[in-house]
Amino acid sequence: MRTSVFALLTLVSLSAHAQLLSFDEWYERSDKDLYLKPQFGDRGPDVINNLVDQDVFVAIMNNRNRQRAVSDSLVKLGLERLRKNDHVASMRRFNEAWLAMPINPEVHRAFGAYFRSMKRPLEAHEHYQAGIAIDSTYAPLLKEEADVYMEQRYHMQQEGRDKKAEELTLKALDLYKRAYRRMGNDPEVTYRLFECYVLTLNCPKAWEFHDKVVEMKARSVEEMYLNRLKAYCVR
Repeated sequence: MRTSVFALLTLVSLSAHAQLLSFDEWYERSDKDLYLKPQFGDRGPDVINNLVDQDVFVAIMNNRNRQRAVSDSLVKLGLERLRKNDHVASMRRFNEAWLAMPINPEVHRAFGAYFRSMKRPLEAHEHYQAGIAIDSTYAPLLKEEADVYMEQRYHMQQEGRDKKAEELTLKALDLYKRAYRRMGNDPEVTYRLFECYVLTLNCPKAWEFHDKVVEMKARSVEEMYLNRLKAYCVR
């Protein structure tokens, strides 16, 4: 089986030039190319099987007993391309990962990250939530879904929509708390909880997570949060 998996990964060709797309460009191109739509646009197996490269399709089918490993490997390849601003090659890998294992929450995290890179929070939420519906304990999904809420919160605050910003903070807080139960030693989740507790003025928790952040020594506390903490949460 190792040979088959290796063959799958070496068969995956990468674009010679990264193809960065705006959402509008993606929308127009994906209307003609189902490989650019998450889950191949939810088309039936007859259509999908004809779209996928035959060698890749055979390799996936020959490794059904290792579907999670194959799917995760393809997601990893796709995320590498996404980090290089290649929206075409990355979605190809994500769709092949989905074909290998449709119920892999990591695939839906990848779909969410794809639209997050285009600054499309509603589409990102749609795919993150689809993954959470598959596995409600998958911490990376919970964290990234919360991150999108925090990004939206920032924009609401900039527009002076404080009530909406507060609602988004509470949504993010709930997700970060759920992620923390699974990955409490993660510095980023710990810091995000600190931020949320400061913003909601939960003083005991804010100081608790402030101290955890300091103890971890993974990053420094931002001055704006520290000043708010000291101003409103004297201890």
